[in-house]
Amino acid sequence: MDALDLLEQQHLELSALMARIAAEPSPGLRTSMVAQLSRMIDAHVRIEETYLYPVCAERMGGDRKPLHEAYEKHGLARFAADNLLRTRATDVRFEARLKLLREVFVDHADEEESVLFPRAKRGLTDEQLDVIGCELERAYEVLLRVGVSAGVPLVRPQRGWPRRGTHAGRALRPMARRRGEALRVRGE
Repeated sequence: MDALDLLEQQHLELSALMARIAAEPSPGLRTSMVAQLSRMIDAHVRIEETYLYPVCAERMGGDRKPLHEAYEKHGLARFAADNLLRTRATDVRFEARLKLLREVFVDHADEEESVLFPRAKRGLTDEQLDVIGCELERAYEVLLRVGVSAGVPLVRPQRGWPRRGTHAGRALRPMARRRGEALRVRGE
């Protein structure tokens, strides 16, 4: 699947889940849906930062401002999702925090789809986008399956990875071998 189509589909799924949470009357169901939403947002931003953004950085040349803004919006989305996850569904602040998360995420999706994705489309072939899409899809499924938290790195640091006892390390190691390359940490 094309990487950009996959990410747009995830944007739509996450927005739809937020709408379902807002409409859900049961606090118990809301709580479980927010936990799912938090995992999905974390997995989504992590795969973008790991697989798509480095490719975009190579293709953008000198103008990396949109990429830096995208990283910052990811940080805001993670913060808002974590804040919502720590809020009881019956808390009076729940609605406001959900609204904030929706606004941050919609802004993130709009910015990517109007600025970053067209640049990636111009700089990459359809075959390259399909290869990246397969990596994105595989990594996303692994992250959702193992329920990786924001504190555990998606990619292997330079030394001492994986830490013993981490499920993410065991799950991602075969994927790195299949690709025949070492996974890199963003910015190092």
